Amino acid sequence: DGWFDAEAPLPGGGTRFDPTGLVKGWATERAAGVLAAVPDHDFCLNAGGDVIAGSHRADTPPWRIGIEDPADRGRLIDVTSLRTGAVATSGTAARGTHIYDPRTGRPAVGLASVTLAGPSLLWADVYATAGFARGPDAARWLSGLPGWSALVVTADGEVTRIRWAVTVAP
Repeated sequence: DGWFDAEAPLPGGGTRFDPTGLVKGWATERAAGVLAAVPDHDFCLNAGGDVIAGSHRADTPPWRIGIEDPADRGRLIDVTSLRTGAVATSGTAARGTHIYDPRTGRPAVGLASVTLAGPSLLWADVYATAGFARGPDAARWLSGLPGWSALVVTADGEVTRIRWAVTVAP
């Protein structure tokens, strides 16, 4: 719906191509593909907080992925399990204002973070960023994405879980 765009606004107006919203997920998925090809081994790869994991063995427990509280990055807001798939978060806690509403060209407002869990790190990152850009409408939109789970935190700290599998709440 146009909520994720590789065109970044310039300070004086206009835009420039900026693929950084895609490159990390894409590159990490490619690296994970090499790890996934190693037989009889599990892997978990963390790229700046975005995580992709894979498991060949049914006898090992799933990876536990902690989700940072955007209001206090030293605290976890939730923990989920992941055997094979990806988790990505978009928000302002780590990098400050860097996600823009493509309709206004202004910084996105209303949310503190959006975390997606599903089959692809590239798409988890895209959906998390698009959800963050949508603002308060994110939870409704994300609930329509089959095969994905989401954790949406509003600017005032309200948490909405959409098909989110919590293993141990911190």
